[in-house]
Amino acid sequence: MSPFLIVSIVFSVLYAWLILYFLVGWIKLKGIMEEKQAKSTTLPFVSIIVPVRNESEHIQDCLRAILSQTYPHHLYEVIVVDDYSTDPTYRLAREVEADNITVLDLSKYFGDASEKIPNKKKALTIGIKNAKGQLIVTTDGDCLMSEQWLETMVNFYRDHKYKFITGPVLLRPAKNLLTLFQQIDVISLLGITGGTIANGSPTMCNGANLLYEKKAFLEVDGYKGNTDIPTGDDIFLMQKIEMAHPDSIGFVRSMDACVYSQPEQRFSDFLAQRVRWTSKSTAFQKKSVTLILTFAYLFNLLILVFIPIAFQPFEMAWLPLVVAFGTKLFFDFIFNIGATGFFKRRILLLLLPVFEPLHIIYIVCIGVLGLSGKYTWKERKIS
Repeated sequence: MSPFLIVSIVFSVLYAWLILYFLVGWIKLKGIMEEKQAKSTTLPFVSIIVPVRNESEHIQDCLRAILSQTYPHHLYEVIVVDDYSTDPTYRLAREVEADNITVLDLSKYFGDASEKIPNKKKALTIGIKNAKGQLIVTTDGDCLMSEQWLETMVNFYRDHKYKFITGPVLLRPAKNLLTLFQQIDVISLLGITGGTIANGSPTMCNGANLLYEKKAFLEVDGYKGNTDIPTGDDIFLMQKIEMAHPDSIGFVRSMDACVYSQPEQRFSDFLAQRVRWTSKSTAFQKKSVTLILTFAYLFNLLILVFIPIAFQPFEMAWLPLVVAFGTKLFFDFIFNIGATGFFKRRILLLLLPVFEPLHIIYIVCIGVLGLSGKYTWKERKIS
């Protein structure tokens, strides 16, 4: 047996075990959702924080969706925090008439000094300081949600009393190969998010759909310790709260709790978004998360390395590539049967054989670019 084949088998077995670990957690979530505990008769007041920058195309639709919630109108407020938008976002947000909407201008707090740097953590912190709610919910200015969204998130909190809860974030209907690729990628990430949370080892979450106790945010000093990192407001906060309160993280496996975000329409924007997501990975406090990400990267890199080896003139030179790629395709397919089925996107599985080779290249390239920490986002250059 060649050394290449041995390496391929070892990595393939580890990858299969990892995907099955995610799958078991995803299945566990169904049982967690069915658990019910005695609820207090008093509904909590909720503050929904919406940090925005240059969302003039979406902000009014987003706010109207929030205002249409079935949760009692007098028991929630919406705080929009504008992060130096260069378009009419601030004005358009103020034009939405409602007695429970407050629109804040971040420049009034920090002047011109912060105009050229990412300020999402500052925007969230200012929003929370002005919040009256005992529960904080965050979403993004390009998001839409069903009328049951807030009620579902709050009821899950009341059932389980988790300190920090994340819900699903799906992309709106896809129109081309790029957005289709994003859809299946996001669904896979949702499955991993829910699975690892159910297994007691949270790895990721999405700031477009979070609920947490204001008290918990203050207890861990918010974003203190990672304010110099441009992104990661969601995952860093989750990790800090988990370290302070073990077993206090929950995932809402419900379509009613789903938030729908805008996919990136241009490849350059998609690339910048994923580099931004990846750039924070080296600063994670939980080394187990870094280990999982490193292994996934090495496994995908190994598949690429096996491609030229497959054409070498020795017996069964192609076998290491077939074993590794076949394992990835098979177990990714098995895992995504459940995730795509739950989110009513199972038709995407037909494209998985096409997207798998692209996904391998994407993982390897994004991993390298993410380490550089350089990208452009919302008209700001990050380096």
